[in-house]
Amino acid sequence: MKNLCINFWNGNISLWKSYWLVGELLNALVILIIVNIEIQIFQNNLINLIPFINFSNFNLLSKIILIFWTVFITVGIWRAAEKYKGNIIWIILTLIFLSYRIFTLRIMIF
Repeated sequence: MKNLCINFWNGNISLWKSYWLVGELLNALVILIIVNIEIQIFQNNLINLIPFINFSNFNLLSKIILIFWTVFITVGIWRAAEKYKGNIIWIILTLIFLSYRIFTLRIMIF
């Protein structure tokens, strides 16, 4: 597991695995777990916000975890995109999406 995280951080995992498996599937799972923690442990009423989750209502601990998680997956996918040898359009689209992901971190902070 440690080697897998290190390989991801260094961009040594292929772009499609980094983006789809970690950036989308695992990211959705992590957000779902954090939302459940917010509801169960912190008693944060997020049920009526489910289609559009407002991260600014999260507890400070959840925000910190989400920020570190977002930076981790963004750096890993960005580095995988830099090492990608295929069509340049996939690199450009990936970098645009990752830039938007970092831009939206401001929603969690404010």
